[in-house]
Amino acid sequence: MPGLNVTSEIGTLRRVIVHSPGPEVEAMTPAEAATDLYNDIIPLSAVRAEHDELSSFLRLVARVHELKDLLAEALASPGSRFEFLTALSTLCPIRNLIDELMALHPADLADLVIEGFPAKPSSLAGLLSPRSFAMRPLPNAYFMRDSSAVFRDWAISAATAFDVRLIESIVTRFIFTRHPELRAKGLLLDGPRERNRSQTIEGGDILVIGPNLLAIGVSERTTPEAIELLAQNAGRSFEEPVTVLAVVLPKERATIHLDMVFTMIDRDAALVYAPIVTGPNRAEVIRLDVDPKGRISFSDTDGLIPGLASLGVGLEPISCGDGDPLYEAREQWWSGANSFAFAPGKIIMYSCNTRTMDALSAAGFEVRHAKEFLSTDGGPGALKVEDFGRLAVGFDGIELARGGGGARCMTMPVERENL
Repeated sequence: MPGLNVTSEIGTLRRVIVHSPGPEVEAMTPAEAATDLYNDIIPLSAVRAEHDELSSFLRLVARVHELKDLLAEALASPGSRFEFLTALSTLCPIRNLIDELMALHPADLADLVIEGFPAKPSSLAGLLSPRSFAMRPLPNAYFMRDSSAVFRDWAISAATAFDVRLIESIVTRFIFTRHPELRAKGLLLDGPRERNRSQTIEGGDILVIGPNLLAIGVSERTTPEAIELLAQNAGRSFEEPVTVLAVVLPKERATIHLDMVFTMIDRDAALVYAPIVTGPNRAEVIRLDVDPKGRISFSDTDGLIPGLASLGVGLEPISCGDGDPLYEAREQWWSGANSFAFAPGKIIMYSCNTRTMDALSAAGFEVRHAKEFLSTDGGPGALKVEDFGRLAVGFDGIELARGGGGARCMTMPVERENL
């Protein structure tokens, strides 16, 4: 039976979860965009076409799971459906609707969870507003990375910073505890259960550098308390020493997660937003060394790149925007540092970040567009991934970028080859 295995950011990808944007994306008005954590409203037809390009390419190199399919499969038994709906009822006013929801086909219930379940017209909420929901749509669901993370064969269920995203964590936690092909050995952190005002953490801040090494952002979404708890739990669960580098990020919209300023792209290279990662005013980094009993010792480092080097991970930083202050700021905003590795030295990212692509080319990456690997029917195209060494694949994503994330944000790897 397949299990989970993620011991790095760059090991050859075997299986990954994505969610193709659907009607939930168009359920918001301009006035609601900020509440739903969007930079802007986006047209479904455009983002769906862009996302299809990403997922079609990924299907050439790995097995791609769709979130809705996994949820429907995990909901197959009545007992599982009741367990899931009971968990949802702690967040949504659906307790008096559970019998009705239990009667739905699992696929229809999965659709409702993602796309939203309108309040009954006969309810007070329904009478007050036709746009009221018993379960609100999840327009952020296509940013798969944030609701969970996989570290080795364990899952981390996110304690999301904003209520609007907590249902996503309940969905992925349920999949990692109930789906037969994706059942984790255990939860290193049960976000929906352990979340409180001072303890939040999201997957975009969690980077798996090695089997016993994490880099985690201290951000507007992830707190020091949650990082410390995760570190302790990992040491105790693995019964091995674990090291975490905690990177203190500015509390700004552009730097909501660590993966917006730093992603690994090869065994010895990383794509970085220089002002925060390598510049003279680079982010403070605290090293946490955890023993098998969960005891932590703290020490300072001289930054993320030196901190990783001291642990045997030497990385050449390649600058988003090619080091030009204007373009590094513009392209970082468009998720130019947010790449996704599908093998060592092979990444996919937004093609609109042209200066970043220039920097990658100068570092020895062949720059190609996803369309060159795909035929018009989504099958194999003229180019083959295996014919390249270092490779940076671009895909269209300017509308997706307006949602506030990039290729890493939209992918949740659940199985990689060990390096």
